[in-house]
Amino acid sequence: MSGFVVPADTLAAQATAAEPSLSAWVSANAGSGKTHVLAQRVIRLLLGGADPSRILCLTYTRAAAANMAGRVFRNLARWATLPDAALAGEIADLEGRAPDAERMAFARRLFARALETPGGLKIQTIHAFCEAVLHQFPLEANIAGHFEMLDGQMEAALVAEARREMIATAAAEGSGLADAFAAVLALGGESGLDQLLSAIVARRDALKGFIAEIGEGDAAFAPLFAAFGFSDGETPEKIAARLLPDRYFTAALAAEIGRHAAAAGKATAQDFAAGLAAASQADPLERLPVLRGLFLTRKAGEGWVAKSTRNLMARGVGEFFPEFPAEFERFAAETDEACDRIALHAMLSGTRAALVVADWLIARYERLKSARGFLDFNDLIVRTVALLSRQDAGPWVQYKLDRGIDHILLDEAQDTSPDQWNVVKSLAEEFFAGQGAREGRTRTIFAVGDEKQSIYSFQGARPESFAETKHHFARRVRDIDGAFADVRLNWSFRSTADVLSAVDTVFRLDEARRGLSRDDAPVAHNAIRELAPGYVEIWPSVGNAQVEEPDDWTESIDHAKAPAVLVAERIADTIRDWIRGGEVIEGSGKRVAAGDVLVLVRKRDSFVHALSRSLKNRDIPVAGADRLLLPGHIAVKDLIALGRMLLQPEDDLSLAAVLRSPVFGLSEEALFGLAHGRGRKSLAASLREGAEGDEALQAIVAQIARWSNEAAFSTPFAFYSAVLGRDGVRRK
Repeated sequence: MSGFVVPADTLAAQATAAEPSLSAWVSANAGSGKTHVLAQRVIRLLLGGADPSRILCLTYTRAAAANMAGRVFRNLARWATLPDAALAGEIADLEGRAPDAERMAFARRLFARALETPGGLKIQTIHAFCEAVLHQFPLEANIAGHFEMLDGQMEAALVAEARREMIATAAAEGSGLADAFAAVLALGGESGLDQLLSAIVARRDALKGFIAEIGEGDAAFAPLFAAFGFSDGETPEKIAARLLPDRYFTAALAAEIGRHAAAAGKATAQDFAAGLAAASQADPLERLPVLRGLFLTRKAGEGWVAKSTRNLMARGVGEFFPEFPAEFERFAAETDEACDRIALHAMLSGTRAALVVADWLIARYERLKSARGFLDFNDLIVRTVALLSRQDAGPWVQYKLDRGIDHILLDEAQDTSPDQWNVVKSLAEEFFAGQGAREGRTRTIFAVGDEKQSIYSFQGARPESFAETKHHFARRVRDIDGAFADVRLNWSFRSTADVLSAVDTVFRLDEARRGLSRDDAPVAHNAIRELAPGYVEIWPSVGNAQVEEPDDWTESIDHAKAPAVLVAERIADTIRDWIRGGEVIEGSGKRVAAGDVLVLVRKRDSFVHALSRSLKNRDIPVAGADRLLLPGHIAVKDLIALGRMLLQPEDDLSLAAVLRSPVFGLSEEALFGLAHGRGRKSLAASLREGAEGDEALQAIVAQIARWSNEAAFSTPFAFYSAVLGRDGVRRK
């Protein structure tokens, strides 16, 4: 934080948030020092005499827990050896008063005290805490005392087993599951079915509650249809049948319009008459697309609207049917409404089929999991909530846990789900009730977060719960005459004024702010690095471009630019122009180099690879993505193919992949010459025959022979190290 002055109001707010004698709720912008405040509060609690074992710090990820624990123990370890003057200065800055000799001696012992206390400081994820609670009270939670955590691979195996059983059950005659399974498969195909099953398992707890609520014991899920205004027995056929016969648009009207249109030579009116006559005779569902084509047209941004009757009722026809325009508008609206109702019914039918599949799959998956004594991460939270909510054992469990907790601290609280908040509320309930609120111990609740930074909604996080829970705890603390502080940290140590003011401008309007935060206060970010340069440039969005693929399959289709490629190339061009043009970094006088540029992406998808390629094509050094799946990288796939080919020389596909890869760089024409017309010979045999008169192929055969001999006697690590380094494959 050197080079700038921390505002006095930020220091005061941080000091209030870290005050160990009061409960606090901290709303902190990005880069405003949330973790620093949390670590300072833990240290002040310890310095104030709090038992380390009675402090519970909950975070959302293991990385955050490790970061927080590292900060706390690093400071405490430094205090143990810091010179007296320096230690006295740090304690004075922290507490606002100079420490005496006894307090300094106590501060030096905090590191050892925190390490040696049985159980130590509890800085952990909320899932890890819930797992420990369930291990402590397995009988009360009605779970196996020896339960194990289910990892991703085991979960996939259980889902696969449940799926196999579901398919077998669906194949049985007269099974209600069979119809639902067939409906889902018809709607989504095999890929859609796989996605549905994965989503069911991931959200099974919410689905179980929804099925129990909407089903109400009805396997047909009639309440689901009733909620959208469908009565019992209402079907798409009946909805479509209500359109015709109509009081105005009849077969007789169609014949009359056709007669006048033929006399006047009006082809449009004749086509309408023929279509109406055909629709009058067709099946109710089959007539619906015909009527939509006759009466409705699609307009961009408006959906389906009634067609114009100007051409239809032109001179020579219109004067015979004065009521036609008004009746046309009426019937067009009825047709549009019928189409919407049928589409809604189809959607609900698909939803019902998915719910039937979900109900069966969840029940079977839970049985398989329970029989093996497994719990997963969802179970940890749900089972803990159920345990603490039980009328019989819940109060006793809360009492036992309460005896070991005086202070609860939550980091990144905006990503806490409602069930997780219920765990925290249950843990803190004894703080504010009965003897726990009167026995004289200082007991506090502390949370720090920023609902604008919530990123775990796909795991059930509700950002609005952060503000709602603040009001809950503020009321509970004040009911027992406790002190509660609502703290805001708006000053950012990380970004600059130009960037932050752009953010505030975007969210200045109420409708934009409501999409970002439930807080009534305006979005405000202040930069401590006020004089540091910053710049915001908004580029126009890039949409999909329709490009025809060439008929020649050998022609490159790189010119068919996807939006990700277009944006990647623009970024690469911009960076190249900065470097070549001698762009100077403001405030430093230094010219921009490749290492000065950081590109942040929303997700590690195809755009990352497109950008990396675009930069490399312009000779700009790039470090690549910060995380990748090794088996999915093309270079690793080439090395795996090399290993397979050496282990199984008759594996033609692996040999072809290695020959075309940068390992050997054989052209497609040369590979085709080896593979085509070889009959029943292996590709390896064809390669050896082709090498008799070709020096390049002879070198390939010789290299493969050397690697095959080494692979038979070397460890995988030694073999691949030699291939990549000594033989230059890494460079290739």
